[in-house]
Amino acid sequence: EGIYIKPAQINKPSPYLPYYNDYYTQIGIRLNYLVNTVIPLNPDKDRYQDIAAISNILEAYEAWLMFDVYGAAPYHEAFKLASEGISKPRYDLYQKDIEGNPMYKVFDQKVKDNVAVLSSSTDQHSLGSNDYFYGGDVDKWIKFGNTLRIKMAQRLEIADNAFYKSVISEALGNSGGIISNHDESCVYNHPNEHNNNTDDTHILTYQYTASRALVNFLDEYDDPRLPLLVRRNGFGMGNNNTLNDAQVDSLAKYFPNYETRYSQWTDRFVGMSANPDSANSNYSNSAYYTLPFKDAKGVDRNLSIRHNSQIESRFYVKNGGNIGTQVTARDKEDAKYSKSTDEISLFTPMITYPETCFMMAEIALKEGGSKGGKDASAWFKEGVRASMEQYQAWGEKMKVPAAMDPNSDFYKPITAADISAYLAKPAFQSVTLEKIISQQWVNLFMRPEEAWATWKRTGLPAFKDQPEPDNGVAFLEAIAAGADKLTIPRRAALGSPNTENIDNYNIAIEALKADPDYGSAFDQTGGRIWWDKKK
Repeated sequence: EGIYIKPAQINKPSPYLPYYNDYYTQIGIRLNYLVNTVIPLNPDKDRYQDIAAISNILEAYEAWLMFDVYGAAPYHEAFKLASEGISKPRYDLYQKDIEGNPMYKVFDQKVKDNVAVLSSSTDQHSLGSNDYFYGGDVDKWIKFGNTLRIKMAQRLEIADNAFYKSVISEALGNSGGIISNHDESCVYNHPNEHNNNTDDTHILTYQYTASRALVNFLDEYDDPRLPLLVRRNGFGMGNNNTLNDAQVDSLAKYFPNYETRYSQWTDRFVGMSANPDSANSNYSNSAYYTLPFKDAKGVDRNLSIRHNSQIESRFYVKNGGNIGTQVTARDKEDAKYSKSTDEISLFTPMITYPETCFMMAEIALKEGGSKGGKDASAWFKEGVRASMEQYQAWGEKMKVPAAMDPNSDFYKPITAADISAYLAKPAFQSVTLEKIISQQWVNLFMRPEEAWATWKRTGLPAFKDQPEPDNGVAFLEAIAAGADKLTIPRRAALGSPNTENIDNYNIAIEALKADPDYGSAFDQTGGRIWWDKKK
């Protein structure tokens, strides 16, 4: 059943995540080489301690992401072939490394120690413009480190509650503070030429679509993020289908009562069902709807109109307004930019200010009172406000027509008045965990793997047959195939190494299987990593 797990399946689908490969072939190996080889050999090494500390924090973050979904990996003995002759590194487990310590505590301590280095070091070389995150601003790296500790600790609320509480207290008590405004969001800014791939646009526009659950939630409360995150369907202008545009004003005339279904597609924002067995046939699993008609000469013709909305590809591929070899005019929107004059570069958010607000709203709600200077309601409303401001700014950066093009027929920038009107709605006058996670879910549009992690951690958004929002709460659509209830994978399958290290791999798999919730095989991805406890 594709990406979903069917109970009778032997081999379960494994989500594609780049963490493992990226850590060992790019990020982890390079950061380790910089910290353990390059800097120690530099005669001026004492003035590179800030750079080493920043590298250590990033390395811990990337390694933690890997352990978070795979549960095990070589860590303590990795990258030590040249220095110690280790060609067969043993695997550390999330809950216990090869020295008997929990890996999650190793990562937290590493971040904590390096935040301390950044807080006390003097007379240091600065990364300056070579820092694609913060431009060499050490104070912001301290805030990122403290916020990262909170983020990692939240995964352990059930698995190790005492540790979770102690880390929250320590991080919030650190004088360096946490991420507290947009300028302090941790975002990796790619070089200008990164991912100018028209084939990626082709994939995004043909193989992905906005989900019914997301569109329903945004549309129900007139969320001003909707036209920025979701593209309009084909039933109107701005879809770049020449035949469509030529007769858009006459669709109702040509097809006044084409089928009872037709009325379902007059809305410009329609999400596709995620359910292979959707109980509501009005939400088909086909992105296009074909309308037969006679042209001016009386010849029978067919007009294929996209009735399901696409996600806004410009957040993911920088050439969203241009046509490539595989990208037809229908794939783009009405606003274009010139590659020769517009400086557009992609970015990857790590931890942002609105994400931090929703993290703090959840903590304050559960702990009670004020945390980090605000109570749950204040953090929640600030998170909503910040998320809308963030996507407006990002939309302008990536030339999303609704955000930045006054000449577009659908210019809908998010204004302060829009945000205030949204927050004034009755549904948002109280705060619950369900409402906090619903907003975090939307906010993590550009980090879907983190939305997945939040769902595993909280069970939210919850599933129901018809994913209609209720009192400010979003719902995912229940998924089924015939009589089988389908489920979403909860972890990735730990891939096997080369033959030389297969024995250590097998030892790690057996150790993971000692936790009955992991599953009886490495590829039973409906199982759980140690931190992902049953509620």
